Amino acid sequence: MASEQPKAPINPNTDLGLLRRLWPYVRRFPGWLWVVAIATPLGVLGELAQPLLLKHGIDGFVAAGKVDGLGAVALAYVAVVGLAFGLRALGLYALQLIGLRTLAILRRDLFGHVMGQGARFFDQRTTGSLMTRTTNDVEAVYESLAFGAVGLITDALMILGTLVVMLWMDWRLTLVAFSLAPVIVWVVNLCRKRLRVLFTEIRKTLSRLNGFFAEQIHGMSVVQLYGAGPASRETFRAQAHHYLQTYKTANWWDAGLYAVMDGMSALAIGLLIAYGASRFGVEGSGVTLGLLVAFIDYLNKVFVPIREFSGRIATIQRAVAALERVFGLADTHDVVAAGPDTLTDPQGALAFEGVSFGYVADKPDVLRDVSFEVKAGEVVAIVGATGSGKTTLGKLLLRMYDGYRGAVRIDGQEIRGLTLESVRQAVTVVHQDAHLFDATVAENVSLWHPSVDREAIERATARASAAGFIAGLPAGLDSPVSGGGGNLSGGQRQLLAMARAMARTAPVVILDEATASVDSITERAIDQAMAVLFAEKTVLVIAHRLSTITKADRILVLHHGALVEQGTHAELVAAGGRYARLVETGFNV
Repeated sequence: MASEQPKAPINPNTDLGLLRRLWPYVRRFPGWLWVVAIATPLGVLGELAQPLLLKHGIDGFVAAGKVDGLGAVALAYVAVVGLAFGLRALGLYALQLIGLRTLAILRRDLFGHVMGQGARFFDQRTTGSLMTRTTNDVEAVYESLAFGAVGLITDALMILGTLVVMLWMDWRLTLVAFSLAPVIVWVVNLCRKRLRVLFTEIRKTLSRLNGFFAEQIHGMSVVQLYGAGPASRETFRAQAHHYLQTYKTANWWDAGLYAVMDGMSALAIGLLIAYGASRFGVEGSGVTLGLLVAFIDYLNKVFVPIREFSGRIATIQRAVAALERVFGLADTHDVVAAGPDTLTDPQGALAFEGVSFGYVADKPDVLRDVSFEVKAGEVVAIVGATGSGKTTLGKLLLRMYDGYRGAVRIDGQEIRGLTLESVRQAVTVVHQDAHLFDATVAENVSLWHPSVDREAIERATARASAAGFIAGLPAGLDSPVSGGGGNLSGGQRQLLAMARAMARTAPVVILDEATASVDSITERAIDQAMAVLFAEKTVLVIAHRLSTITKADRILVLHHGALVEQGTHAELVAAGGRYARLVETGFNV
């Protein structure tokens, strides 16, 4: 016996392959799937029974001049119509419910996938593109479920059932009625291929448009102050015009397909009537008035799904184009590899041992063989010209990027062997440009972490010298903060960022000191908050102000990615090297 050949795998990038990838999401609702599987075919059978009842009423009663029994046929017809309508409505409701729940799960999974990626992933993608894929593109999945793929199956059942019944009633009339089928198949296939290309381009264009819009809004102050508004509007107009033209072309093909189907329907009915009339009354032909009426009714019914087929195809192509982008994003993995170990009772001792790193493989390294140690509780300032690698050191310590060479250790443990949660519970950061969320002051300090309760928030804001300005807000800690912290000053935002770091038990803080000028009162508050950090934690200061650098226990000087000097302020000034030149130039780093 010949061995059974294995089935060829379905290409995941084809229409069928992409739709098949939805199945793990859809099958989570077996009860509603059974409702669709039972109600939809029964509704189709109800529609198929209606022309048969018409034929029976016309040939058995109207043509014969009988009245008795015709009422029962009419009642049966009305009952079948009502039953078919109810079943189809129930199936559609179940289908839409499955689609909406699938949409919610898919969007949640995609958001979780994006949130788990490393910094390199976000470096290569715009915010607008990610927003389009997680909102607009995922929305197309609902269309494909509720109005596309399953609708095609329902239409196929209607067309197949109609064909079977018509062949059973009169095969000659059936062949005449479906003589245009090859032309229809050719036209639909042509339009399907063209619509797939067009809707893929539409999704890409929309993603670029959203990305440009988000970027311009985010930098609106720069656009306005530098007079870039006209150029920005022209670029947006060009991109929007391309989107409009592509969509118009897709609509033209969709409308053209619908018009062709409508014309084919009228032509098929005309051929059927012409052929039926030539056989009507001929002895033995079997063609009766009731048969012709039934056939015309069947053709009207079968051409409804054929006409809708164009819309289904357009919906499927929109959905498949979006699914290709959704699953393309889901298949992109640029995560930072985590180890199995956890830090227990971290003290905050750090070590960089021969660390080299580059953001792009074919470009020079940003860090070159950097080695240094930081004792627990020590304050170390990192200085150097722009591009020397200061911020990159902090990013590697926070495990934002993978792929460095050498070793980075916390309390003697190489961080690649630790879980990401363990590293980020030991190390926190105060960014130069503190990002605040559209939430309350308290929520911006806690970031919704369960370990940071109200008491911890109040204690942290007091230690960060932020309690004073918070008390002046309308609702104190419960006062709303606008997205990005637009209703707070730069100094207030930085104080909240320091409070955010103090609210956690992390023994290591990376302080990216702000360069923005603030008023003297806020500056004193920031200095007091920094003094608390310096006294309680191991601090790496990416320093910009000489006053901060002189307070550090030790200073590391980077130049073109290499550690060229280290020591105290006095030692480095006396050495007359790179650090001394930075001090002489006013320390604009």
